[in-house]
Amino acid sequence: VLAALTSYADEPAKDGKDSKDGWKARAGVGVIVKPEYDGAKDYRTLVTPMGELSWRRGWFEIGTSGISAWAIDTPDWQLGLKVGYDGGREEKKGNGPFASGSDKLRGMGKLEGTVEAGVFAEWSGLGAPISFEVMRAPHNKGHGGTHGKLGLSLPMHQDKELQIAAQLSLGWGDQRYNQAYYGVTEAQASRTGRPVYTPKSGLNHFDAGLSGTWMLDQHWAATGMVGYSRLLGDAAKSPLTERKSGPVGMLGIGYNF
Repeated sequence: VLAALTSYADEPAKDGKDSKDGWKARAGVGVIVKPEYDGAKDYRTLVTPMGELSWRRGWFEIGTSGISAWAIDTPDWQLGLKVGYDGGREEKKGNGPFASGSDKLRGMGKLEGTVEAGVFAEWSGLGAPISFEVMRAPHNKGHGGTHGKLGLSLPMHQDKELQIAAQLSLGWGDQRYNQAYYGVTEAQASRTGRPVYTPKSGLNHFDAGLSGTWMLDQHWAATGMVGYSRLLGDAAKSPLTERKSGPVGMLGIGYNF
């Protein structure tokens, strides 16, 4: 959720395609407020290092957020392939800024993290980027399923010093993905006392947020995000869901190299 809602909060874009090539590096620290896992009632507040490192040449980019290859990259249209990572979920309180897990999940078993591959697209013809991506994990790795996201970013203020945008997104998962994160198998039910639950494929998330970046000087920038996340469909009805909706937030400061 945090990644989805803060994707627009970035340093001001440079003009020209050539400016995309080369190294991009950022290091900083931030405070993150988020549920312990999707549907959890309890929240975590973390002070954590935040950073990014990537290298791009033409149609190819590799970095801490994954690998991307563009088939189309114009001011209005982007289309390509990407490789990323799904962090999975612990059956105990997770460690790290993007860890997911709670002691209340004991007996559910650890959902292993996995590399994912998929496609992405973005259209900016109306000045409000509309994005779409579908990602799939290898068979029997991690959640082992397919999930996707449709997003809309609405720029509210944009200049060299300050960028503010609102974001909306809808998340979807196939039956295997939703079962992994929101379902309860017979074995899990016997260990936890929860009822067996088999969700179907369908929408599982709605997220809305407001994010911004304030360039303090040529290198230093403050970033922030406040958002709202709600589980949908069978995910909201899961026995694991203690709270269907709630806020998320992030505040940080970083140095752009």
